[in-house]
Amino acid sequence: MARPKKPEERNRIRDVAFNVFSSKGFENSSFSDIAKEASVSKSLVQYYFPKKEQFIQDFIDKSLGAVTQIVREDLDLTYEHELGELYAIGYCQFYFAMHNERMNSLRMDIIRDRGNTEMVVKHGIDWLVSHTNAIQVETDEEIEQCKRTLVFVVGGAFDYLYDCMLYGVPFDEEFLSDASMALLNPFLNVEFHEGEAIRKQISPDWLETARKKYNRMIFTVK
Repeated sequence: MARPKKPEERNRIRDVAFNVFSSKGFENSSFSDIAKEASVSKSLVQYYFPKKEQFIQDFIDKSLGAVTQIVREDLDLTYEHELGELYAIGYCQFYFAMHNERMNSLRMDIIRDRGNTEMVVKHGIDWLVSHTNAIQVETDEEIEQCKRTLVFVVGGAFDYLYDCMLYGVPFDEEFLSDASMALLNPFLNVEFHEGEAIRKQISPDWLETARKKYNRMIFTVK
C-alpha cells in the first residue's frame, strides 16, 4: 500500500527547499541538498516533488498568497477599478522579488532559464485569470488573443528585467507596471489608468517593512 501523503510534511519540505534555493540558487540545489537540510531521505523529497520544477510552482503560489495577505491586511488602499487590488499585489510582488537579497540567486535562475520563465509565466497567468472578472473575453478567438497578450506582457517583462540585471541597468518599476496594464486595457471592461494613484498610496518605508514580513512568511520553516 502506498505511503499516505501528509500536507504538513510536504509543506515543511517545500519551505526547507525555498531556504536552500535562496542560498544556493535553484539550478545549484539538488534533491540531496533539500533532504539533508530537512533531515529526511532524498526519496521522501522526491515522493512529494517528483520534479524539481514543482517547487517553482509552489513558490509562485505561496509568494502570491503572502503578498495578497500583506496587501489586504496591512494596506488601506482605495481602488476605482476592480483590477486595482491586483495591480497593488503585482507592484508589491515585484518589489519583494527585485529588492530582496534573499531572492538574488533564485531570481536570476528563473529569469535566465527560458523553461523556468515559461513556467512562471503560465502559472502567473492562471493565477491572474482566476483572481479577476475584469478581463472581458467571450469568443474563442478573443480568449486566445488575450492569452497571447498575457504571455507577451509577462514574457516581455521578464526579458526586460533580465537585461537590466545582466547589464547592471536600474529597472523602472513604474514603466514596467504601466506598460503592462496598457497592453491589457483592450481586454478590460473599463480601461485601467490608476496605477500612479495606487503607487502614491504605497510608501517606500511601508514597502521595506512589508518586504521583511514577506521574507518571514516565505522562508520560515515550521
